[in-house]
Amino acid sequence: MRLQGLLLLVILASAEISDVDDSDSNDACYICKCSADKTNVDCSKRGLTGIPDGISEKVMRLNMSSNEISKIPQNLNKLHNLVELDLSNNRVSSIPEDALNNMTSLELLNLSQNDFNSWLNLNPNEFLQPATNLKILDLSHNKFYTMDNLANQELLISPSLETLILDNCKITSIRGRSPLSGLINIRVFKINSNPLSRIQGLVSPTLKSFYASNCLLSSINHNELSYLPSLVYLQLSNNNGLVLYSSSNTVMSNSLKYLDVSYCNIMQISLAGFPNLRRALISHNVVRFLESNNFINNSKLEYLDLSYNNIGSLKSDTFRGLGTLKYLDLSWNEIAHIPEDSLLEMPSLTQLKLRRNYLTRVGHLSSTSVSVLDMSYCEINTMGKDSLEGWQSLVDLDLSHNLLSYIPDSLSSNTLKYLNFNFNRISAVNNATFYMLPRLRGLGVIGNRFTTVWSRSYFDSNPYLERLDLMDNMWRCDCADSNMFDFYEFVTLEPNKKEESYNLICNSPVNLVGQTWLEACYFSWNPTDKKANADALIWFIVVMIVGLALCLTLINVIRRSMNRRLAGLQEERLRQVEEARDRLRQLRMRAEQEALCNAPDPRDLVAPPSYDEALSMPKLTTSCQSLCDERTGKKKRRKGRRKTKSSGDLLEETERNGDLSVGDDLELNEAPETQRRRRRRRPRNFGSHEIAELDQSPGVRRRRMSEYGMSGNESFTVVVEPVLERPLRPRNRRYSIDDDEPRESDF
Repeated sequence: MRLQGLLLLVILASAEISDVDDSDSNDACYICKCSADKTNVDCSKRGLTGIPDGISEKVMRLNMSSNEISKIPQNLNKLHNLVELDLSNNRVSSIPEDALNNMTSLELLNLSQNDFNSWLNLNPNEFLQPATNLKILDLSHNKFYTMDNLANQELLISPSLETLILDNCKITSIRGRSPLSGLINIRVFKINSNPLSRIQGLVSPTLKSFYASNCLLSSINHNELSYLPSLVYLQLSNNNGLVLYSSSNTVMSNSLKYLDVSYCNIMQISLAGFPNLRRALISHNVVRFLESNNFINNSKLEYLDLSYNNIGSLKSDTFRGLGTLKYLDLSWNEIAHIPEDSLLEMPSLTQLKLRRNYLTRVGHLSSTSVSVLDMSYCEINTMGKDSLEGWQSLVDLDLSHNLLSYIPDSLSSNTLKYLNFNFNRISAVNNATFYMLPRLRGLGVIGNRFTTVWSRSYFDSNPYLERLDLMDNMWRCDCADSNMFDFYEFVTLEPNKKEESYNLICNSPVNLVGQTWLEACYFSWNPTDKKANADALIWFIVVMIVGLALCLTLINVIRRSMNRRLAGLQEERLRQVEEARDRLRQLRMRAEQEALCNAPDPRDLVAPPSYDEALSMPKLTTSCQSLCDERTGKKKRRKGRRKTKSSGDLLEETERNGDLSVGDDLELNEAPETQRRRRRRRPRNFGSHEIAELDQSPGVRRRRMSEYGMSGNESFTVVVEPVLERPLRPRNRRYSIDDDEPRESDF
């Protein structure tokens, strides 16, 4: 039963896993990237040819860009909650009439970078009408080539569309019936980067922003913008050869507030046709001069950018009528003179840019409102001492990168706070230079030619001074001058620090070149520190020597202790080696003794003689218990024998015993007396057959004959009687009979 239950559980689990896998495979999030609530689905760059199955109906943003879709998917109608649909960068070439049915929530449709080449393939009069909330339609980067009428039909019809984007669509003309007449709620129309040369018949009562930059427009009819009564923003930049003004053609728009005609090579401008204009960008053109009352009809203009032109001169009434102008940029022109009262025509002007012009002198200009004045890079070499008196609201004056060689005394301004003289040729200032600038907060003189160190008294009348930039000058460091030390403290010490100490570099004398003021004059300003430093140096040297000696002593002590410790360790190791060797030697001797005790008697290992050997063995003359009893006993006397026998008796006995034949002629010479006196060797104990062999050998016989002194003519018979003696007790050790040297078996 338990086994059946386990099998059932396994089957159920496998079924659940298979169900989960099937659901995951059918879910679009298995292929695409979905948000947690599955309202945002990103299927871009998946190589899809259609919308994957399993997308939830609650999805609101669907990205199908960069795929292989060639036609609008049929299952798109099911996504009735869709708000944004991106089908860009696909291969769609046509759209059916009912492509957007049931998509009443759609607000953004991106069809850019597809294969549309005709408006008819879009069914423009039908396919947008079901999307009643569509706001933005992007058809850029297609190939429509034209926006002409379609047999007197509307080009696009949508009651809700607000933004139409047709950038880079190869459109060359707009003719006939207006393409915007069917878009009753259009707000933004973008047709940038097209080879469009003329705008004609563009009608829309609701259009507010029109973008036609980077086209080929050369002119606009004077009444062309009048058909756009709600137009506020007009961008026509990067249209080479565009003309906005001529004696017979002046473009007019009463609603236009923002105009951008930069990078258009415009030579003459007139903004009289735009009375409500607020912001005008006319930079990077070729305007050469400005006429009188050129902006008389632009009383609401607030921002005017005329930079990067060729304007050479201004008239006193050029800017008349610009009562609300706040920003005027005339930089990068060729202006050499500005009339004194020309700026009074702009009572609201706060920022004036005159950078990169040819104003060689700062004249007596007047302005009641200008607070920021930029006159850098203007080759100014003269500045009058009353040149700032006409600037009643001037706060920031930039005169950097000019040719000024001096600052006139008593420059007067009750409002000036920041004065920039960087990178000029100024070499000296005095007590009266900044005396009439009571609100001065920041002064920059970087990159000038000052050599003499300033004095603190130069700024006695500037209590609000916070920043003083003095770097990159040719200061001469005279450390004996007390004024230098006083000014250094004034500039670098807290709480009113005005400059970093590392920016003050000496340029002379030669021995101090490249050093900071503090490095060059430290010991001159602090002589006690110098003496203290000398004593401290001596004490430092003494302490270093003593410390070095102590270190060497400590090193020697440590080395000796280490040597002693190593020697003790070496002796201990040798002692342990000797003890180990002794233990091994004792173990080896014990093993040898045990082997000797357990070894069998060598006499028992001798095999008994064979039958033939037994027949050749000598016969015993006496009865004995063993062969050993015959010869091993020292105290036993041989029975029936004399101690000495003569040669005759020996011969007779030999013949009698039959050991020596009669026919044998042996020469037995009597041995000398010394040889007879030589002690006989103690016979070894051998086995019976070994004894017989040894006694019957010729050498033994000859030696015996010589011992008994027989002559060579006598023949005798020698009877060898082996003496066999059994040991009285067992012996564990065997000693040599010949000498007292120990044998190998003794160990």
